[in-house]
Amino acid sequence: MPFPPDSPPHVYSILAGREVSTWSEEWKIECEVRFLAGLPLGQRNDALDGVKDGLKGMKAFRGDAAVAQLRAEIDRYAMLKAKP
Repeated sequence: MPFPPDSPPHVYSILAGREVSTWSEEWKIECEVRFLAGLPLGQRNDALDGVKDGLKGMKAFRGDAAVAQLRAEIDRYAMLKAKP
């Protein structure tokens, strides 16, 4: 089996508004956003901003701009998911 597969599966992405490859950067971002959106707000803030019990958050590794972009995508995901 080749790596990555010659014909990877495709799934519908709410953020992209179309089907995307499960091997794509778009799908990676959507999975991350879905996970973060599913966390209670306190846990989400800890994961993004960090330092609780000595643990660093995403901001420490990716920077302020990347975390701001993630927050915007989480809000956009929630809005798109709530649409009828």
